[in-house]
Formats: sequence, structure tokens, C-alpha cells
Amino acid sequence: MFAGLSLDQAPPFEAPLKFFLTAPIFGIIASLMVLFGGINIVALHLITIGFMIMMMFGAMQQMLPVVAGVVIKKPLFTANFTYTFLLIFLFSFSIGFYYHLTVLLQLSMITLFLSIAFFSFVSLKGLLGVQNRSLIVNGMIASFVFFMVAFLLGFYMIYLHTISNIEESYTQLLALHYNIIFFGWVFLLIASISFQVIPMFWVCDAYKKHEQKIILFGTIFALLFLVLDTIFTLGYYFIFKILIVGIGVYFTFLTYQKLKNRKRKLKDQSVLFWQTGLVFFIFGIFYFILGEFIEFDGVITLTLFGGFAISIINGMTYKIIPFLTWFHLSSKGIFTVPNMRDMIDDKLITIQRYLHIISLVAFIFDSSIGAFFFLLSNGVLFYNLLVPAKIYFRLRATIK
Repeated sequence: MFAGLSLDQAPPFEAPLKFFLTAPIFGIIASLMVLFGGINIVALHLITIGFMIMMMFGAMQQMLPVVAGVVIKKPLFTANFTYTFLLIFLFSFSIGFYYHLTVLLQLSMITLFLSIAFFSFVSLKGLLGVQNRSLIVNGMIASFVFFMVAFLLGFYMIYLHTISNIEESYTQLLALHYNIIFFGWVFLLIASISFQVIPMFWVCDAYKKHEQKIILFGTIFALLFLVLDTIFTLGYYFIFKILIVGIGVYFTFLTYQKLKNRKRKLKDQSVLFWQTGLVFFIFGIFYFILGEFIEFDGVITLTLFGGFAISIINGMTYKIIPFLTWFHLSSKGIFTVPNMRDMIDDKLITIQRYLHIISLVAFIFDSSIGAFFFLLSNGVLFYNLLVPAKIYFRLRATIK
């Protein structure tokens, strides 16, 4: 599955594991906030940063060596530093924003900068150091560059809140932040990684070079001009939105076909998560277009971030965690490790997937009902991920 991966390349299991186990907890906290306080900017960032970025940073610690050949030096220090300051940010931002405490908002600015800037610097340095960079590596580099731009915009918007000076351009900044974080970071990173992991995980046909170029360069081109048009009002904003939608449809069609025609047709919940994400992605990007004429902001966020990104993250996590448990234990000479497919009860994964889908649909009609099912979904996800983690620590303790 991970051809050529060795212990020298892979970080210790403890490095990404804390990210994976913490993410569902923030999903639960965000759900409780919506249940008792309605949808707000704090709950949104607990999901985007507390859940999504936690998961993505955890996954990147494994994907960088596997997909790009990047070896992260001092992986435990990198993981602990990033994780600690990310936690401090999430709590200081949530409490500071909710209670209008300037000192906590200032602390959140510092800790967010330290966490994201450090991890992005380590990742970009490693990616830029790769010789004979593939399209996949270049796509990942572009995604991290866009991520840093979106982060700086978010950083500036937090600063505006700390000085209680919401400028007239705040709405424009918010739109830029939204478009860059989703299309520049989330979509571009998922697309880049999928070129490697879709054929590798599920034994599918590989993405052809011209397919990768259309998706990566098309997204980068369209997003750059979308950003320029937002800043300078060039008058072509809608055209670039259509271009991004076209690329999204192309990526969805290719990926769905490859998963559908995979060589191993065994029922796989991770595949179903991917297919769920792709369906929601189609709805999301069309709402993105229709949003020029009708107010769809909430539905766009729900379908793109919740329906697409979180579904894909769930599907990838159910592949990554069992494999890492098996890989690290087997590498230590323990041969009583359960089969990867047996580590997590398939029925529980199915239940979690249904809860996830129900929560997304319910959010459209009632945020409280949606939050309740999202809470249940993250509770089951946390339990499912805890099972292989407990297997790892139990069997590792048997080593003399």
C-alpha cells in the first residue's frame, strides 16, 4: 500500500495520532456550541481549524513522506509544537471571541501564527527540497502557499476584532479568505494527494499527466484571477467562478469513475465516504455559482466544507489509522496485530457515515438537529479511532 515506506521515513505513530484523536472532540464541542448558542463564527472555526486542520495536519505528517518523499526532521517536536499552540489558539480564540476579551484574542493571534507558520514552513521547506518534483508535489506546494495567504487574511481579521475596527472592506476580506482557504488549500491539497492515494489505496487507474495538469494549473489560474478580481474589481469574477466550477466537475467525474471502476470491488466504507464527498462537492460548487443570484452562503459552506471536505477526511482517516497501527506494530516485530479491515467494526463506520450524512441534510432545515447528529457522528468517529489506538498501545506494551 505504501510502497517503499520505512521507519526511517515515517514519523512515530504518536506524532499524528494526537491530531486524529483530538479532531472529533472539537467536532463535539462545536456541536454543543451550536446546540446551545446557534451557528456562530466560533463554532465554524472549531470545525475548520479544530477538526479539519487538526485532521489535515495529522495526515500531512504521514502523506509528506509517502506522497512527496519528504522526511520531517524531529517529527515529534514538530508535531508537539504545532499541536500545543493549535490547542491554545482554539481555546483562547473561542473564549476571547465569545466574551469579547481582547487579551485572549491577542493570545490567539500569537499562538495561531506560531502553530500554522511553523508547520507550513517545515512542510514547504521539505517540499521545495524535493528533487525532480512531480505535479503532485507542486500541487501540494501551491496549496501550502495559498494556505499561508488565507491564514494571513484570517490573522488580519482577528486583529480587526481585537481593535474593534471592522472595516468596510471586511466583507471583501471574508470572501477572499473563504475562497482561498477552500479552493486554494482544501481542494488543491485533496486533489494533489488523491492523484497518489486513490490508485494506491483502492487499486484504481492512475490519473494521467494531462488530467493532473488540467486540475492543478486550472485551479491555480482561476483562483489567482478570482482573487485579483475581488481586489481590483476587474469585472470577470463570474467567469473565473465558472472556470473553477468546471474544474471541480472534471475532478469529480474523473475520481468518481476511478473509484467506481476500481479493481477490488469489495464494499469499502472509505470509498463510500469519498463518493459522498464528491456528490456534496457537485452541489456545493453549483451553489457557489448560483450564489451570484440567490443567497446561498450557509448552504455553500455546508456542502463544500461539511459535505465534501469532512467526508473525504473521514474516508482517508479510516484508511490511515488502521494502516499506521499495523505498520508500526509490525515494524517492531509484533505479528499478532489484527488485520487492518478488522481493527474497526465496519458496522460502526457505517453508522458514523449515516450520522454524518443526516447531520448535513438536517443542518439545511434546522441547525440544532444538524448539530445533534454531528455530535453523534463525531462521538462514534472518536470511538472508532480510539479502538486501533488502544490496540497499538496495548501490543506495544508487550515489547520487552
